[in-house]
Amino acid sequence: MPDIKKINVLTRPGPLKLILHQYIKEIKYLKFYILAVALVVILSYSVYIFFSVETVSNLGAEDHFFEWLTPIFFWIASAIFFLTFLKTKNLFFLILAIVMFIGAGEEISWGQRIFGFKTPESIDKINVQHEFTFHNIKIFQGVDSQGKPKYGLSRLLEINFLFRLCTMLCGIVLPFCVYQIKFISRLTIKIRVPIPPISIGLFFFISWVIYWALHSFILPKDSPQPYINAAGEIYECIASFILLTISLYFYNNYKIVTIGKDIKQII
Repeated sequence: MPDIKKINVLTRPGPLKLILHQYIKEIKYLKFYILAVALVVILSYSVYIFFSVETVSNLGAEDHFFEWLTPIFFWIASAIFFLTFLKTKNLFFLILAIVMFIGAGEEISWGQRIFGFKTPESIDKINVQHEFTFHNIKIFQGVDSQGKPKYGLSRLLEINFLFRLCTMLCGIVLPFCVYQIKFISRLTIKIRVPIPPISIGLFFFISWVIYWALHSFILPKDSPQPYINAAGEIYECIASFILLTISLYFYNNYKIVTIGKDIKQII
């Protein structure tokens, strides 16, 4: 039998039981954050169980319940990230505050439907929805200028894909790598990157799986389009709440999360 201690590996040393113990400690430490996100996920998707097709369609319609909750969560997250920046002077929190603020603005078309201002002609020509938004520009949409679905590499710039990719990379892949790979851990400590807990970030993936299952298997193919589209609004709303939860986690633990370590390396 080879001596395990002499094997040069990249992963964090320690038996599997010890690693699992640390993950369990993280879950216990963050149980209230995790329970809050789990409850929102369950209640949000449960509308498909308890409400009629018409009600679900209305809840997920433009300028209705879920679409308005999304920017509200983004705005609150933006404010919390900014307050954390003021406490820590860590520029990553300022960047996150700006990103959350932009996300909220884009979600409500920067108040265009509220104040009734016209879309500038230069944006109107290249915007799928002819609104004052940048995420609806043709290059970022899943359809081309004729409204036909895009395929292949052209979908890599689709805004929904980029959003899912970024949230899962930052919320799941990053904390996993920081905890498991020494080189990445040393790098994040050096540049002081705030590391979100994977026990919260995993809900990005869980929510996407539910959304994908609804679209692919659960919802009847002949369902009204607004009823199907509501799942997308619910997914975005949940994602914004997860980001809000992460902002609260950073704010409440600002003395330890600003040093670039995963929570399991500290508790």
